[in-house]
Amino acid sequence: MLLRWPSLLLYVPCLPHRAPVTVDVVVPVPLDRTFTYLVPEALTPDIARGVRVLVPFRQRQLTGVVVAVAPDADGSALDFTAKPIADVLGVTPALTSEMLRLTRWMADYYVCGWGEVVRAALPSGTDVATERRLRRTETPVPETWENHTRARAVLEDLNGRDDTTLTGLRQRVGPVPLRLIRKLADDGLLTLTTGLSEASVQVKTETHLRLAAPFQTAGAVRDAQEQLRGPKQRLVLEVMAGLLAEGVDTPRQADVVERAEASYSTIHRLVEMGLLESVTQQVNRSPLDNLAPPSPPPDHAFHPHQAAALEAIEEAITAERFESFLLHGVTGSGKTEVYIAALKAVRARGKTGIILVPEIALTPQTVQRFRAHFGDHIAVLHSRMSLGERFDAWRHLRHGRYDIAIGPRSAILAPLENLGLIVVDEEHEPSYKQFDPAPRYHARDVAVMRAHMNDAVVVLGTATPSAETYTNAAHGKYTLLPMPERVPNAAGVAVTMPSVDVVDLTLERKKHRLEGAISETLYEAIATRLDRNEQVILLQNRRGYAPVITCENCGWAPGCSDCAVTMTYHKARRHLRCHYCGLAARLPRACPECGSDELTQIGTGTQRVEEELQERLPHASILRMDLDTTSRKNAHHDILDRFRRGAADVLLGTQMVAKGLDFPRVTLVGVVSADVGLLLPDFRAEERTFQLLTQVAGRAGRAELPGTVLLQTRNPEHPLFHAVTTHDYHDFMAYILNERQVLRYPPFARLAVVEFRGPKAARVEEVARQWTGPLRQRAAQADGPVEVLGPEPPMVGRVKKQFRYHTHVRVPRTTDAPPLQPLLRAADEAFGSPPRGYHVAIDVDALGLF
Repeated sequence: MLLRWPSLLLYVPCLPHRAPVTVDVVVPVPLDRTFTYLVPEALTPDIARGVRVLVPFRQRQLTGVVVAVAPDADGSALDFTAKPIADVLGVTPALTSEMLRLTRWMADYYVCGWGEVVRAALPSGTDVATERRLRRTETPVPETWENHTRARAVLEDLNGRDDTTLTGLRQRVGPVPLRLIRKLADDGLLTLTTGLSEASVQVKTETHLRLAAPFQTAGAVRDAQEQLRGPKQRLVLEVMAGLLAEGVDTPRQADVVERAEASYSTIHRLVEMGLLESVTQQVNRSPLDNLAPPSPPPDHAFHPHQAAALEAIEEAITAERFESFLLHGVTGSGKTEVYIAALKAVRARGKTGIILVPEIALTPQTVQRFRAHFGDHIAVLHSRMSLGERFDAWRHLRHGRYDIAIGPRSAILAPLENLGLIVVDEEHEPSYKQFDPAPRYHARDVAVMRAHMNDAVVVLGTATPSAETYTNAAHGKYTLLPMPERVPNAAGVAVTMPSVDVVDLTLERKKHRLEGAISETLYEAIATRLDRNEQVILLQNRRGYAPVITCENCGWAPGCSDCAVTMTYHKARRHLRCHYCGLAARLPRACPECGSDELTQIGTGTQRVEEELQERLPHASILRMDLDTTSRKNAHHDILDRFRRGAADVLLGTQMVAKGLDFPRVTLVGVVSADVGLLLPDFRAEERTFQLLTQVAGRAGRAELPGTVLLQTRNPEHPLFHAVTTHDYHDFMAYILNERQVLRYPPFARLAVVEFRGPKAARVEEVARQWTGPLRQRAAQADGPVEVLGPEPPMVGRVKKQFRYHTHVRVPRTTDAPPLQPLLRAADEAFGSPPRGYHVAIDVDALGLF
């Protein structure tokens, strides 16, 4: 039985009297085309653009979306035999016409399949598809299979399992050819069946109770109790009457059972007797249920720069005119208040809004600021929500229950209609770029296009605009709204930017003031703040204890068996872990190469910094916030809440501590190693380091108490540090843009990276050269300059057992330059499908080179 899409109670206009017989459908495969299907007569009333359908596709069935309906076709004009769709999965369109247009544009711009984009726009877990299931039989393994390593691994995995999917088997034991499974089935060692999977997420319901109509008064309940013999039955009615008096007329059945200490059979008997009625209600699963009600928002007048920015934004909102704004405000300048005021102006006109926040900055503190103004009109979307929570948020947005969506990059595809405003906070953040799987889109750029399609306003806010955004504003594509000053504090006193000083670690070591990762200068500053009952934030953008372990005798270092990187030592669990694939291994007591026990731990992660702090400052309370300490649900919220309540003196973490935090008692920010990331072989390394240091510096001195920032570095003469210490973004950007122009990198060129990956290095290289060769020929014939570099292995040449090669394609941003996408699309179509187990991924507007 197929699980159908739940009705969202939306009006769907009737189709013309003449029933459509063919539809064009996109399916979630990496092909840039639609597929035509016949519509059985029984299903024609439910067909419309945007509805989900189950369709046959090759030897399986997939969930697709109807993108075009042909009501006047009779199928006879087709030059092929169209297959009929198998079912309609809900009569309400999952995607509106506007979302179909947006997803089509994304497929064209990011050179991927339309169905891949559509899949990204729909909630996970709702697909229905064909799946193969396996079960081990009791047949003994014959000698012919004893020495077959892969077959033995398959059979050992299946032993003791009821059954499993082929996909699940491959996830556990690695690549398994279907022909091997069929041979094992032919020999009777396992059974192989094919069927339809059920959707892994659906509407959740729960049972509620209410007093039957004749018994909804206190007197009627007393009369009914006198007729009952069982004391538990009488107590249940007493509880129901008490809840009704409290204004709860339909409580949860589980709550009634708990209060009355009754059994479910008692409840069922009262329902049978007609005293109670059982009601099934849908449950809204939301991460906001775990948050306390927000505090009332403060009432304060806008700073002149805030008022000027809001006036420009509101003028465009009132005119219902598309316009892109760059809200360039220093940290603490009140950008969020401008977002909120603009959102109020949009909602006053009956329109909806999307607030994009980098996932790392999507803290409960951020959400609560919006909830304080908009209450339960907000839906939150992010990756740490359960499938059920994300599904409920999506369907309520689609239904219109919520008119504001807040979340990371995927929230740009929220199913809101009548869109009036999109805000991209911290627009420079690289987390707005999707890497894998396709579509490899940039949420900021999709936000600009979606606003354009809806005659809406888009606001890009940041203290450190990306080079591309800064250039767009300089050329007039975006309207610049500067906010160069921090807003006054609660007492109306101007809040100044923190003082930023550089600590030269090389000089500190010469003065014998550096043992470990933290200099005496930084220790003294921390101790001073603790004596004054103030708080400290420390940034070390590297987790674990030691990034490298090496043998002093022979130079051996533990590398990941699946990736071309060394493993990081995590002292808390005494193991080595690969930060690319997650593989873990025990730390050897001696070098496996030479037997020496002189294994040196090189480098510093957050665990090592925490250990040093505890040794030097034993009375300080320290909280560590990194991927290891925030893996469980709500851990992020719990750590920040403890720090906000003053339960800790020092908050130590990776870049998680650099974004979206506002603690009035934080007067010192220390960066343990400001060089992390600075010297990477990537043209964006300096820009990203500057943005990170500026953002974390902005956490200091945001209220009455002045702030200080100390940056520890071994490269104090680098131009970046002068710009950070003087808060001179424009000087730094001039330095960066001059370098980019000479080297022909974005924003002076469009950059695409084509990645080739697979299990055999030589075969990956062959695929890369076969794909790139025709592209280079087309580039030479193009009407304008096109530069094709590679293919070559990137800095990390193997990840998750997959060898990698990259081809870079650059096109200058000039009027005579050819468009990049047609070249890439033509090359991809000419190559066709890569060999089984090998992959080609096209990344348009790539953010990095490795």
